[in-house]
Amino acid sequence: MQIGIVGLGNLGTAVANLIAANGHDVLGWEYQAPVVGEINASHANTRFLPGVALSPRLRATTALAEVFGQAEIVFVALPSAFLSATLAPARAWASASTLLVNLAKGIDRTTGLTSFQTLAQLFPAHRKVMLSGPSIANEFAAGLPTVVVIAGPSTSDLLLVARALDNEHFRVRFSDDTIGVELGGILKNAYVIGLGMFDGQRIESVNFRSVYLTLALEEMTRIGVSLGARPESFAYLRRLGVLLASGLAIDAIERQMGVLPEGYNTIQTILMVAEKLHVPAPLAKGLWDVIQGRRSAERFIYSFIRDFVD
Repeated sequence: MQIGIVGLGNLGTAVANLIAANGHDVLGWEYQAPVVGEINASHANTRFLPGVALSPRLRATTALAEVFGQAEIVFVALPSAFLSATLAPARAWASASTLLVNLAKGIDRTTGLTSFQTLAQLFPAHRKVMLSGPSIANEFAAGLPTVVVIAGPSTSDLLLVARALDNEHFRVRFSDDTIGVELGGILKNAYVIGLGMFDGQRIESVNFRSVYLTLALEEMTRIGVSLGARPESFAYLRRLGVLLASGLAIDAIERQMGVLPEGYNTIQTILMVAEKLHVPAPLAKGLWDVIQGRRSAERFIYSFIRDFVD
């Protein structure tokens, strides 16, 4: 089976290598020519996935038309901000039978559309599957056990995607709740910033973290349900939080990280949606106050202890 990957960053390269190691031919597109050259010449991507030897069945190109012209399945692993601009030209090259699998996570603040909804708007006639889950690219690239969820209306499409991904350490589960599976991944990126703050303040209490995660899950579920997801789908970026806890301002953090993680933009969208739909989101509001410098990480944490923890 010929597989395409759009975006050979950390997640895209890890997924591409996983599929190639499963015995499939993979052609990946990447904007940065040095990354493409290194993958083809040395079977490595030291910029985005250092220390991992890549399968020789993974090739890379800077020609997006080549990927869409060859692949039966195309995985989209782009930052959500670049989704529309990158993929709009591909509508002319995609075969009507091409199956699209979305890995992008984000909500466009201008349109209010999620990445999967943006993909559906770009390719309305194509079959589409959403993939998300509590996975870390560096971990499953190293062979650590990983379970993700793929969602879509067609069981045959889900089985086709599972055939490309499944092996002894990487497994997929099926769902038909595409919006719930996607929002779970999107909202997680925002609330995990709080865990980074706890690390930065060296708060290691398991009970404290459990309370935070429980409340975050409840808040995520309220927001997700208000946007059309099913509550059971939520039963399944940490570095930004650590840097915030150290006292760095958001502009200094952006200079240090290069690009702010998806969770930064997601929190803004969460608060906009929560306000419009009258859904309480006190954790998201507290996190945003820290990001904007209106509250210290320490004050957020101890306010959380006072207000939420008995």
